[in-house]
Amino acid sequence: MNGSNGNTVSPMLHFGWFVGHGFGVQGWGTPGYGIGYDWKKPALYQHAVREFERAGLDLFIIEDSLTVPDTYGGSAQVSLAQASFAPKHDPLALVPYLLSATEHLGIVPTVSASFYPPFTAARLLATLQHFSSGQLGWNVVTSGSDLAAQNYGLDQQIEHDLRYEKAEEFVDVVRKLWRSWEPDAIVEDAAAGIFADHTKVHPINHDGDFFKVRGPLNTAPLPEEPVLVQAGASPRGKAFAGGNADVAIALARGVDGMKAYRDSIRAEATAAGRNADDVKVLYVFKPTVVGSRAEADELREQRRQLTQRDIDSQLNSISYLSVIDFKQFDLDAPLPELTTNSNQGTLDHFAKAGPPGSTLRQLLQARSGGAGDSIIGTAEDIADYLEETGAEVGGDGFLFSGFVDPATVHGVLDRLAPVLRRRGLLRTSYGDGGFRRNLLDF
Repeated sequence: MNGSNGNTVSPMLHFGWFVGHGFGVQGWGTPGYGIGYDWKKPALYQHAVREFERAGLDLFIIEDSLTVPDTYGGSAQVSLAQASFAPKHDPLALVPYLLSATEHLGIVPTVSASFYPPFTAARLLATLQHFSSGQLGWNVVTSGSDLAAQNYGLDQQIEHDLRYEKAEEFVDVVRKLWRSWEPDAIVEDAAAGIFADHTKVHPINHDGDFFKVRGPLNTAPLPEEPVLVQAGASPRGKAFAGGNADVAIALARGVDGMKAYRDSIRAEATAAGRNADDVKVLYVFKPTVVGSRAEADELREQRRQLTQRDIDSQLNSISYLSVIDFKQFDLDAPLPELTTNSNQGTLDHFAKAGPPGSTLRQLLQARSGGAGDSIIGTAEDIADYLEETGAEVGGDGFLFSGFVDPATVHGVLDRLAPVLRRRGLLRTSYGDGGFRRNLLDF
């Protein structure tokens, strides 16, 4: 495997886990649902992060959303029947429990630039970073849902690219607040009666297009700022990720798509005056690990035989994420060309799950059968894919996607992690520099 400068580098990759159901229902619809765990309590997630750290993963990202979706068919029936996107608890409240259960794993809650006031976000994240040993990250999102906007006093979400303009300013204000105390502002000089030097604590006096914030922050100065994670897929989203993110999350299909995404992020980082190697691109990947290739073939075929529940589940999800009601489309006709003010990259990824001209049913079958970023195979077969794809793309690593119930976590890690480690793809130890330093190890 070659690095961007042409020199031979270690084949080691970064791995993480993305829980797309957030601090929500885990494992619903699977045979082991709820056996020995309660999704509403921290213990389930503490067990998961201990396993992630034991395996050698670098980060755990907790998705979040702010509504009960009812786009699909104009009803919340499917969302609630299938525990899809709701109910869901606030991930920031979970973070201290996860930090107490780990020492090295990056813990990355989601924070919406669309709805959080930057002072509140900066203060919460600074507090959590002080709890940690440099383990905290923050997944910055731009919340495309009109339903969520209506929970925050808006009739609909603002225009797509304008949301990223707002997110740029949001990140800028948060960082200004974090830096409003100079690193040595706290002197704790008992003899002089001075706890903090007022000349080293500064208002930021930010007055921008979206936010007006005086500052300074009233928390202690940070020893290190949290790692910023972002999943921009549109041109404007990739510019934001390249200019700001330490980790870019990618939904990309095939080696060519992965290469194109990584090249675009690196180009945006360079254009922003950054070192492109400081931005790690991780591809979302949902593995199902089985014992044999025959079992993989059988499971693939089973999943292609779509039930109404499968159809409703997938269409409910893409309806919510795109703000387009997919119940209106004929399953056996090609999907029409669609545009959205919401998650443009997710919609594009869905539409390209099959060859051009595929019917909606064929797209759903391809996704269910383990196409693209969802792969069914033995541990060796999946390791082959990860090793070969990582080498071809020249990329930085992968994010496993799935529930965090014990059956899912152990079903992936117990079989796959030893194979990845044996091949030198997965780290066997962590350094002492924290989450950010771990990302820059290779």
